[in-house]
Amino acid sequence: MAGLSLLGLGVGLALAACNSGASSAAGAASASAVATSSAGAPASTAPPAASSPAATSAPAATTSPATAAGASLVPMQTAAGGEFLSPSGNISCEVDYHRVGLTQVYCQSGTPARSVSMGASGAYTTCTGQQCLGNPGTGTPTLAYGKATGAGPFRCESATTGVTCLAGGKGFRISTAGIAPASA
Repeated sequence: MAGLSLLGLGVGLALAACNSGASSAAGAASASAVATSSAGAPASTAPPAASSPAATSAPAATTSPATAAGASLVPMQTAAGGEFLSPSGNISCEVDYHRVGLTQVYCQSGTPARSVSMGASGAYTTCTGQQCLGNPGTGTPTLAYGKATGAGPFRCESATTGVTCLAGGKGFRISTAGIAPASA
């Protein structure tokens, strides 16, 4: 429980540091999401506070979860969420649904170094640079390409083109090309 509390504190600090920025439209970019095994994994170390500019998307109209056509849904480690890695290992994500006081999706890519945090409305904030990254937990399960997972209003899908996470039909896609708006 102490590890999860530290995780919530660290993510909160990272979000507080990455909260100033321009607004980006939650556009029509379609993307794939990620799924994870139901094996348990320890909590990750939260990302450190950052001072990079951030971008926020427009909020979603609804919060009903959606899974992309063709992606099979895999359960998270708990009903309140969990974490996963992309098959390449470059992208890691954590889904929190009323877990340790958090309701969000947090994803990061190691190369290039960037992160994104999204709330239940589908609005998200980005951060660029090493200071935006945390350490995924050891033993984090891999979400295979073509699989989806999530908790509460959040659904993430893994694809060879990156990881797409949505809440209420709006969200983001994170890949080596960057972070872009996505919609159902």
